[in-house]
Amino acid sequence: MMNRLKILMGILSVAAMTTVHAQESEKSSSYKFPEYGQQDYHTLDYPSYELSYQDSGPHMDGEFLYWQNLEGNLAYAIDQPAHANPADPVALEGNLKQVTYRWDPGIRVSAGWKFSPDTMDVGLIYTHFHNEGGDAVKARPGRVLKGVFPDQLGNLISDILSKADLMYQLLDLQAKHPFQASNSFLMNFLFGVRGAWISQGWNTDYKTNIVIFPPFGTRLETLVQNTWKFSGAGLRAGISMDWFMGWGLYAKVQTSMSAIVGRFRSKQKIDSTSLTTYAEVHPSDTRIIPAWEIQLGLGWRKAISQWVFKAYASWEMNLWTRLNQTYYYPTETAFDSKVGGWSRDSINLQGITAGIGVEF
Repeated sequence: MMNRLKILMGILSVAAMTTVHAQESEKSSSYKFPEYGQQDYHTLDYPSYELSYQDSGPHMDGEFLYWQNLEGNLAYAIDQPAHANPADPVALEGNLKQVTYRWDPGIRVSAGWKFSPDTMDVGLIYTHFHNEGGDAVKARPGRVLKGVFPDQLGNLISDILSKADLMYQLLDLQAKHPFQASNSFLMNFLFGVRGAWISQGWNTDYKTNIVIFPPFGTRLETLVQNTWKFSGAGLRAGISMDWFMGWGLYAKVQTSMSAIVGRFRSKQKIDSTSLTTYAEVHPSDTRIIPAWEIQLGLGWRKAISQWVFKAYASWEMNLWTRLNQTYYYPTETAFDSKVGGWSRDSINLQGITAGIGVEF
């Protein structure tokens, strides 16, 4: 009887030790987060379990954009050596001249409401950016200028001026769901809908030294106008990651992809001061434009009572694939109505995004 009792006690002891070991293994392999109600807003100055927003309530952000459009589809002339034939539409030789955009300011404002730390944060975001660019070239001794658009001026071109401007507007309805990966690392899944209104105007003026109206000093020249507009809507999804490093500092990474379905409308018109209209075409179509966005930056946060203030700066890039379209065609197109060729390129916006925000 005693032996049986000892064996039974031994089995129970082994079972108890196995249960305790399993519980310790389970405890050490997972991270137990404190309750949201036990969090202290004043502990935001060092790595903690604090989420990036308040428990619930409104929040607002204002951002200053300092961006530039990098675009390679704005060639307007060729600076050729003297031995090149400017009347030859096939054999081209020389340096290709194109418009370069400058750096310009823009704004982005957002407002939203957080329902709870573990459900969803919904916000409305508006982005406005207007970018301008230009370039000019003059004929030099031993060189001749040739336009890439029909100008009928041959080797008489003395100088060329080309200017472009881009208007970029977005409206996002965005929802975020948070995922806490550790006591200092926060992730947010982004999803929503996006509306886009993007347009570009580009004028190139080919001039000569020939004065056709001497009393008024009007020179013989050709003006080429290229304009396009795109408006559409689609879906957007992405992810953001915040790494809280201490003393209120955090590193931020955000990336997202969009698919925008919209209507593309363009116009090209070529006029001359000789009162002759060479061409006017109006291409248009419906297309799907993929867009990719990425932000990399640093921020600082400070909690005062139940309010949280933040300031941040990041490098941002927005790539709109094959959105820009320019109509190039041979010189004889204006006379026999043959369709020329299309040149498409991406709209690439990049630069500094700096902002401030408050969470109530």
